[in-house]
Amino acid sequence: MPIEDAFPHGTPIWVDLQSPDHAAAAHYYRELFGWEVGAFLPETGNFALAQSRGVAVAAIGPLPGPDAPAAWTAYFSVDDLQAAADAALAAGGSVLLEPGEAVPGVWLAIVADPAGAVFGLWQRMERNAPWLRDEPGAVDWLELVASDPESTFAFYESVLGFAVSEMRVGEQPYGLFDVGETSVAGAYTSDGTEPAHWLVYFNVADLDAAVVRATELGGTLRTEPLSAPGVGRWAEIVDPHGAVFALLEPEPEPL
Repeated sequence: MPIEDAFPHGTPIWVDLQSPDHAAAAHYYRELFGWEVGAFLPETGNFALAQSRGVAVAAIGPLPGPDAPAAWTAYFSVDDLQAAADAALAAGGSVLLEPGEAVPGVWLAIVADPAGAVFGLWQRMERNAPWLRDEPGAVDWLELVASDPESTFAFYESVLGFAVSEMRVGEQPYGLFDVGETSVAGAYTSDGTEPAHWLVYFNVADLDAAVVRATELGGTLRTEPLSAPGVGRWAEIVDPHGAVFALLEPEPEPL
């Protein structure tokens, strides 16, 4: 069971969903991924913790305001929350939620990069729980989707300390954000028809079966399944309330 319990500066640390009907959203993802979803508690801002086999996976909660769209948000670990938020502003981004203790023991801020992609900054505390990753029902990958992601690379280098490298996905170049020797997220060049955003990929054992289940439960297939050697197969889904996410069936490890 891949459990992350060390989060150096710049590494992904969490994801959450904000939805106009968080109870119905909890039902959708519970049925899709088999999550155990707890109660929506006032002391946590009416967010509920989702777990798989007793390990934290994500949180689900209400929208921050009446005009906000349903969305998954990815959070990255930072050593100094205020310094990271200040760096975001200095590098041409914006701060949407000022740094602070959002709920007891959780210190975070919400920012946007210069292209408008929204993500979270999270200053980890010792008592925060470990995070389940890279197995069915858990987050497998995070990807910046933008028409010109290279224009934001200096921003992410400044705010999260990323180094940038490149791989090939099929015949196309694909940007990688690295922390030390580890690639922690990707950068995909879109066709410019959608706003810049961070896309959350959830690991599934069988993509075709997961797509069927996601649509049976009321979601919509946003992209037909795609594949690439060395990566696997994936497809984007829109949940019943409009939040976009992706399903990824990783290519099996070589024997």
